[in-house]
Amino acid sequence: MPDLAERLDGIQVRVRAPGAEIEAELRRRTDITVSFGESVYDFIDESALETALASLARLLWAGWQRQYRAAIDETGLNIDVDDLRDSHFFTDRANVEAVGASAGERVAISAVGMENFSVAIKPGTVREIPEDQFSVDVSVAAAKLIQDFQDQVDELKKRYYE
Repeated sequence: MPDLAERLDGIQVRVRAPGAEIEAELRRRTDITVSFGESVYDFIDESALETALASLARLLWAGWQRQYRAAIDETGLNIDVDDLRDSHFFTDRANVEAVGASAGERVAISAVGMENFSVAIKPGTVREIPEDQFSVDVSVAAAKLIQDFQDQVDELKKRYYE
């Protein structure tokens, strides 16, 4: 039976944006790919794309959390609040503001507590870069967001538990 880290690395979540032919997949905790239905990228504007990507982020996070909890439940580990220290830790974690941006900063993703996602796309991006480059930019921004969140949570863990 694989250990917990391997099981968490094995989590895959695939989601579709509500009302749009845009899909995203999460693999190995931070690898996110975005794909578009035929001609969707050619005709979407940045505002609609920001909304769709924020929805995808919420759906990916919810799907990952569901599978994460299932994996943890099988180990018997307790990850719920046990005392006041845990309560404070969870409150602070819910307020962590994480940010990730693509190399050229065309795409920026932010989140508070990995619950409230916001996506900003530089105006003109859809006209200026092809779909495959845009997808790479989203993947880079998402990976940096996840890493920023995890780094901040690791610091919180040190503060509360070491």
